[in-house]
Amino acid sequence: MEAGNGARRRRLIERIAELSAAELALLGLVALVAAAGGFLLCRTDLIPEGHSPAPTAFSDVAEPQAGALAARFRPWLLFDRGELWRPLDVSSFLAEGDHRFCTRAAGAVSCRPLPDATAFDDLARPGASAGAATYLDVAGSRLADYRGPQRCGSLDDCGTGARSAIYYHATESNDRFYLDYWWFLRFNHFARSHPAISCRVGATRTNGVCDEHEGDWEGVTVVTPPDDDQHVDYVVYAAHKGTFRYAASTLQLRDGTRPVVYVAQGSHASYPAPCRSGCHQPPGLAVDGVLELPEGDTDGTRPWARDGDDCVANRPGSCLESLALQPWNQWPGQWGAGCGDACGGNPGASSPRSPGLQPRYQAPWCSTQGGAFTCDSRALRCGDWLGPQVVLVACDPGVLSQSQRRSDALAPGRLALVVGRTERSQETTPGVVQALGPPLRPGEQATVVADGPATQILVRSVQDGTIAEDRFVVPAARAGQRIAITVTAGADAPLVLADGQRPVERRLVTAATAPAPAG
Repeated sequence: MEAGNGARRRRLIERIAELSAAELALLGLVALVAAAGGFLLCRTDLIPEGHSPAPTAFSDVAEPQAGALAARFRPWLLFDRGELWRPLDVSSFLAEGDHRFCTRAAGAVSCRPLPDATAFDDLARPGASAGAATYLDVAGSRLADYRGPQRCGSLDDCGTGARSAIYYHATESNDRFYLDYWWFLRFNHFARSHPAISCRVGATRTNGVCDEHEGDWEGVTVVTPPDDDQHVDYVVYAAHKGTFRYAASTLQLRDGTRPVVYVAQGSHASYPAPCRSGCHQPPGLAVDGVLELPEGDTDGTRPWARDGDDCVANRPGSCLESLALQPWNQWPGQWGAGCGDACGGNPGASSPRSPGLQPRYQAPWCSTQGGAFTCDSRALRCGDWLGPQVVLVACDPGVLSQSQRRSDALAPGRLALVVGRTERSQETTPGVVQALGPPLRPGEQATVVADGPATQILVRSVQDGTIAEDRFVVPAARAGQRIAITVTAGADAPLVLADGQRPVERRLVTAATAPAPAG
C-alpha cells in the first residue's frame, strides 16, 4: 500500500476538521466527535428510509492508486448464451447520435437531440438542467430497435474494443478498500427468459414481477481485508433489489483477485455461480417477500470480449474507467424512457438513476438483504450471508462483526462446512463460512464444524416448490464439534434438524414457476 491506513485516517480527520457545519450540511454529511478526539463521518443521505444511520469514516481513493486497485480486482464477466447486450462505453454509446435528452414539465415532455457525449455532459452537469425531471430517451420503440450500430452475429451490442467498458469507484473505509464496479447496458428485458411471464399482462406489472426498461446499470463491489490491498475478503453481488455478500473462499477468482460474475440473461443481475435452467431471483425480493420469482438463465458460456484485455485505467480506449471522472455520475435523471412499445406500454417501468446516486456507490461497505440494511461499521447478522445460490452458512456473529470493523485482521477460525460427500468449505473471512449450491432436498444432509457456543447455522432447503430458510443456534457447541444437518419431507415443507434440534427461526418462500416455452 502506498501509505499506512493510520496516515490516511489522520489526513481524513484533518480534512473533516476544516469543514464548517454549513459545508457539511450542504454535502449531506454529519461529523461526529469520537471518544478519542477524532472524527467519524456519516452521510445522512445514504441511509434507506426507516433505518438509523451508522457513522462511518470514509474517503475516496485518489488516482493513480484507485485505477491500479480497480485493475487488480476487475471482475471477470460471463454472460449467458442467450444474452444480447454487453457493457457499453457511455461516450461511444452517446456518440451514436440518435438518443435524446428529455425533460418532463407541467405534464408535457420536451426533448433535444444528443449528437455526442459532450452534449450530454453539458446537460447532465449539476445545475445545468431540470434535475430529476430529466431522462435519457434511448433510441428505439420496438425490442428489435435496441441494438448498436455494429453487427456481430446475434448480439445487439458487441462488447468489443473502445465501444465497451466498465466503470469503477474506489473508496477506503474500515481500513479496507471497497472497489465498486458498474456497467451500463442498453436494455433490460427480463421477459426474454420467461415468455410465459409477460410484462404485457397487468398483474405481472402491479405485483412487481416485471422489471422491463431502457438502460440498465449493474455491478459488484470487491472488498479487501483490513490493511491488505492484495487480496479479496468478500464480494457484494447486486441482484435486483438486493446486494449480497460472498466470502472469497466461496468464489471463483481469476488470477487470484478477479471475481467471476455470472450475468443473468435479460435482467443482468449478478451471481457468483452459473444456473443453466429453472433459475430464480433471490428469495423474497418481490411480491410481499413470500414469492421467489423466475430469473434469467446464467450459464456463463459467453465471456465478455474484453475480460482478457490488459486494461490500464482511464487510458483512451481502456475497458476500465473511473466514475469520479464522469460529469454525468451525479446526474439525477433516469437512464432511459421506460419501455414504451417494447413491453406493451408499461407505464410503471422505471429506468435506473446514475451510479453516483445509488446506495451501493455511496456506501459500498453496506448491503441489503430482504429489506434489511447492514454495514461493516456495525454489528452484522449471520443472515446477511445467506445470499442467493447459498445453501448453507455457519457463522459466529460476534467474531464476524468484530472482523468487519476492526483495523487489525483476525485469523480465520475453525468454522467449516461439508455438503454431500465432496464439497468442503473452510473459513477465510473470520466469523463466517458459506457453501454454494441448490437448496437441500429431503434425504440430503450436510455437516457443520462449529467454533464454539456462539455458532449459528443457516440452511436453505426445498420441497415441492416451497423453500425453507432455517436458523439454528447451538449454545452448547464446542470448538471442532461436528453438527449433522438432516432434511426430511414434511407435510407441506421440508423438515430440517441440526443434531436432532429444530430451528429457532424459519421462513417459507413459495417458488413461482414459468411453463417452458413451446417448440
